[in-house]
Amino acid sequence: MREYSFNDFKYICYVEGKNSAVETIFSDIFQTKKLKAFQRRIKKNEMDLKSIYDEYLQHQSIVNN
Repeated sequence: MREYSFNDFKYICYVEGKNSAVETIFSDIFQTKKLKAFQRRIKKNEMDLKSIYDEYLQHQSIVNN
């Protein structure tokens, strides 16, 4: 699975919108139920892109190991 750089991540969020981008990028990492919970947490806490990207990197390393 491809690991996105932060610039790639920002660009995808800019083009697709934050919610669609998060769904697209995290769909390979999370199951549907976890993905929906993660999206609710993002909306509730108004997480910035850097925080979301840090979480992506954390889960990406788990998946790759």
